[in-house]
Amino acid sequence: MPGRKEIVAAAAKPRLCSAPVPASTPPKSWIRPCLLAANYSAPVVLFATQFRHPWLIAAAVGIHACFFYAVVAPSCGWMVPVATRFRARGSQVWLTIDDGPAGEASLRLSAEMVRRGVRATFFVKGENLDRELEVGRALLAAGHTLANHTQTHPSHLFWWLRPARLRAEIDACNDALRRVGVAVRRWFRSPVGLKNVFLQTALVQRDMRFVGWSVRGHDGVSCDPEVVARRVAASVVPGAIILLHEGRARSNEAILRVIDELRARGYSFVIPGDEQLV
Repeated sequence: MPGRKEIVAAAAKPRLCSAPVPASTPPKSWIRPCLLAANYSAPVVLFATQFRHPWLIAAAVGIHACFFYAVVAPSCGWMVPVATRFRARGSQVWLTIDDGPAGEASLRLSAEMVRRGVRATFFVKGENLDRELEVGRALLAAGHTLANHTQTHPSHLFWWLRPARLRAEIDACNDALRRVGVAVRRWFRSPVGLKNVFLQTALVQRDMRFVGWSVRGHDGVSCDPEVVARRVAASVVPGAIILLHEGRARSNEAILRVIDELRARGYSFVIPGDEQLV
């Protein structure tokens, strides 16, 4: 069994090229300011009218329901523009892997992916990357890209983070990415795809884009490789952004099973340019 140094060296062998991410601006939307204004003004109107009008109460409930949906629905772009697919050239898909790096497991996964000619984007937790800087560098050298998945992955509190804490989560992860050599820190994915009312401003200030997904394996809940592969294969189409995870007991097996299944169906794996995201 090869040791850690041998695995790092093999994973870092530059067999694939990682293209730079060209800058582009996500589309602007009037929905977010209108939704925020309606959500915060609804209680004022209700108190001012002393709750006398049932239709106002119903409207307020509807507004709050829309606000809640905008925060928790991963593919909803009302609060923040979300890229959920890309303009593919043929049967191309984008594999994205959350929650790493996972030490030697990431290196072994990368070695198997390189052997198959597959590149992916790893949305990493900054605190994990800080502990595994050499792994991050090896992933980059192997042709993968790394992107921001917050510093500590505050999945239960992300929607509620105040501006300073939100900025710290993004910036600390960007600093970790910079330390391993990521020149363009452009893409961001929040924990569980949650939104935050201050997130759009923070991303615009950092020239970053929110990247979601169109197909997920639900491997963060149950990581049975066969079930995960069937689930992904049933939903995938050209231009899909596929979400899978590291750090579970059978994560590598599940990811490689998905890759093999899709390759058998004629799909190729690419890392799209930013201008291709929609």
